[in-house]
Amino acid sequence: MTKRTRILSLLVALLTTLSAFSSCAHKHEFGEWTGDENSHSRSCEGRKCEETEAGAHEFGEPEVINEAGPLTEGLRRYTCSVCGYSYEEVIPQRLSLSIEEFEEFDTHTSLQKKYLSSPVSEVPEKAAGVLEQSTQATPVFTWHLEGLAEGEEMQTYILAISEKEDMSDAKTYRSRYWQYDRSGGFNFKVRSRYYWQVSALIKLTDGTEVEVKSDISSFTTLDGPRTLDVGGIANFRDLGGKDCDGGVLRQGLIFRCGRLNPNYSKSSSVSAYGKNILVELGIRSEIDLRGSINDDGCYQNGFKADGSETMHSWGGDQITYYLCPAIYYDSILKNDDGKKMIKDSFAILADPDNYPLIFHCSIGTDRTGILAFLIEGVCGVSYTDMERDYLFSNFANIGSNRTETKFLAVTSPIKAQKGSSWMEKCKNYLLSVGVTEAEIESVRNILIEKP
Repeated sequence: MTKRTRILSLLVALLTTLSAFSSCAHKHEFGEWTGDENSHSRSCEGRKCEETEAGAHEFGEPEVINEAGPLTEGLRRYTCSVCGYSYEEVIPQRLSLSIEEFEEFDTHTSLQKKYLSSPVSEVPEKAAGVLEQSTQATPVFTWHLEGLAEGEEMQTYILAISEKEDMSDAKTYRSRYWQYDRSGGFNFKVRSRYYWQVSALIKLTDGTEVEVKSDISSFTTLDGPRTLDVGGIANFRDLGGKDCDGGVLRQGLIFRCGRLNPNYSKSSSVSAYGKNILVELGIRSEIDLRGSINDDGCYQNGFKADGSETMHSWGGDQITYYLCPAIYYDSILKNDDGKKMIKDSFAILADPDNYPLIFHCSIGTDRTGILAFLIEGVCGVSYTDMERDYLFSNFANIGSNRTETKFLAVTSPIKAQKGSSWMEKCKNYLLSVGVTEAEIESVRNILIEKP
């Protein structure tokens, strides 16, 4: 390094030191604090000084502007004691109701699920046709009420369940407790979304009654046959919800079940609750397949077989009653009265004004199972689903069990028909007993819901 270079370096260092001393070597005079949502700061007001100070806000106890009420929000303000920056915060209403959410629910009991996950012919030993185990399982709806003050009283909880997100047309159930279930199930559809909400009616200390509501939640029901609990009627289930030719069978239109009154008796076995469910389902028609006649000349429905008495449904005056009688034998589909039973039933099924409807025999298993097989078959339901539907009657109190051998014997006349599929075989059988093409097509149009 030359002498000249060393001198220049010293001059640069000296100028730098003088510049720093002239700009920062003084007592800082900071201005007012300013703040934003994150922090506060202030700057030195000295000439050419860029010195700043910054720090976190120091908030003390908030100032309550409005107190929160049982169902009204309040407001409080937080102010920084250093810079004066403030913000406001909503105080939640005192009363709140939360629910324990769940995403899906299987409407089937553990025994039913065991069968549905097994090969179709492997009916569990505990499903032997002597106990009524055909109704739905039920979810447990649970919730929590918070903020109840001393002297305030919870009057009742109201659980609302709807198929619509806006909760319109909701069914409601009352409870005094923090959860609710329902013996026999809620009769949910399968493969469907449901919305639910809970309300609590509260009496305040001044005697005023208020209502607090939870958020709306939803869940989806899983696949499988739709079983129902209709008090006093055994073996009750919806044919809908099954995949079929070009779509799925509509739910809520056609139901199979056991008898509504004891055989040869003019008294209803349907409970008041069961009649209410029939009204809720909108049942407009009943097809009774019982045909045996006793020594008094009465059908199993209790009415005279000579036509001297006006027959009616035991499910309520809103139901139109149809009798399509047949005496059951394994070879019923080969007998004239069995063929007439099928022909007359399909004439009723082909009329859309008859829906929603129920059809049954005595225990809702054999004659009912045959008609169900033909309805599902002509709509293109899989053979496995049709066989499982027949054997599912083992979960009901039908007096004895049903086996695959029994099923094969009953349906053999259909299997003998021409056709490359069961849908074609069922159609050809129906045509052979006098059901028309137009009636078959009408049934398909009514029951099949296409994408």
